[in-house]
Amino acid sequence: MSDTPPSDIADHDPLAEAEARLLAAIGKVERRMTALSGRIGEAEGDAQAARNADNDRARLADQLDSARAREAELAAAAEEAGAALDEAMTELKAALALAGGQG
Repeated sequence: MSDTPPSDIADHDPLAEAEARLLAAIGKVERRMTALSGRIGEAEGDAQAARNADNDRARLADQLDSARAREAELAAAAEEAGAALDEAMTELKAALALAGGQG
């Protein structure tokens, strides 16, 4: 037998040392994976927020285009109504002038 105490043999056991290093490395990998997983989750959330913002922007642009088209239609209708009122006022003035001249 060896005169080295059993605790010293365990301390210098290459297999035990390799196992300890392996477990430490696995622990590091697990911690890094957890951190990366969190960052991936944040990035996915940011990407979804960007997609939502793009969708909102597109929807608002469509609504703005529709509002501008409606504004143009209303401006044309207002112009037609103004012309019709001018014509009606001219006809009314002429009718009043005729009625005043007859009496």
